Amino acid sequence: MKNIELGKSTLFFVLCFIINNLVFAQSIPPKIKFTENNYDFGRIKEADGEVKHTFYVENISEDTLFLQSVRASCGCTTPFWEKEGVLPGDSAKIVVAYNPFNRPGKFNKTITVKSSLPPTAKLLRISGYVEPKSVSIEDNYPTEMGGIRFKSKFLNFGTITTEKTVTKTFEIFNQSSDTITFSDKVVSGDFISVNVEPKVLYPKRGGAIKITYKPEVKNDLGFHNDQLVIFTDEENEPNKNLNLIATILEYFPPMSEKELAKQPKINFEEEEFDFESVQEGDSIVHAFVFENTGKKTLNIRQVKSSCDCLSTSLEKEDIKSGESALLKVAFDTEGRRGPQVKRVTLFTNDPTAPAKDIIIKAYVKE
Repeated sequence: MKNIELGKSTLFFVLCFIINNLVFAQSIPPKIKFTENNYDFGRIKEADGEVKHTFYVENISEDTLFLQSVRASCGCTTPFWEKEGVLPGDSAKIVVAYNPFNRPGKFNKTITVKSSLPPTAKLLRISGYVEPKSVSIEDNYPTEMGGIRFKSKFLNFGTITTEKTVTKTFEIFNQSSDTITFSDKVVSGDFISVNVEPKVLYPKRGGAIKITYKPEVKNDLGFHNDQLVIFTDEENEPNKNLNLIATILEYFPPMSEKELAKQPKINFEEEEFDFESVQEGDSIVHAFVFENTGKKTLNIRQVKSSCDCLSTSLEKEDIKSGESALLKVAFDTEGRRGPQVKRVTLFTNDPTAPAKDIIIKAYVKE
């Protein structure tokens, strides 16, 4: 009982202390005065770009005021403020800029001001409504090739797997005043098929390029940037030179934890190595050690590097359970300057790491 009574007494005194501090904090008279706490920009146009408003804070104390920090709640809002001390009776400006780009509709943002005088934390607010700009054909299709506009010259499939073929559609637009006919002829690898719809594209009309990508025919893992040329009957720029982008990974069917435990597993002693400071022109080598900590034999399908300045040497492609192997990476620094970050990727039959990256770093001196 005595312990319970003692606990109640302690809690009572703690609560009294907190309440007393709150009352004391609220009783401290303000020593700075803001001319306004909120500003409404009303309706603004996205096309007009950035808008600004200036908040004023007056030092009504007998001490020098310092605005220690001014932080916005969003990257679209940027505050600017005076870093110098504000003498008694003087005022400071806080300019708040709001960028409406790609932000149509209502907005309500806060700016937190921390100062050396009470109130030491103050919340300002800006609001308004952004009228979206009208989207032009040039905005929707920024890449121009003759009379045809594309969203990009890079037709990106993203990451795909060896499981099946993938078909994607890429929009195009005939901006010219002439009818444009697409040829059946294309220049590409045998791993893709191309179909333009419609073949005859009338002026100021949209169409599409439908591309089917066959990873099993490509038969190569990793990142790929392949050329694709499409032909039209235009007099100027009849050939449309495009880039087909894809990253291909080996497909593994879904597995339970029990099934995964029976698979091969690659494990590096280190996944990153920094040569630190090296002389330009030097060829430097590091050996990475990795182990198969899984149950089945680990097979290294391919080894690829992000730069032709790297060469690799793999001790063996098949690593039994419990065995280790070496991967030697040589970095030729000829023609390189400053900080370097390069990547080597091992493609494996480990379903949890079908593409394993290791990183090489260095700072190349002249």
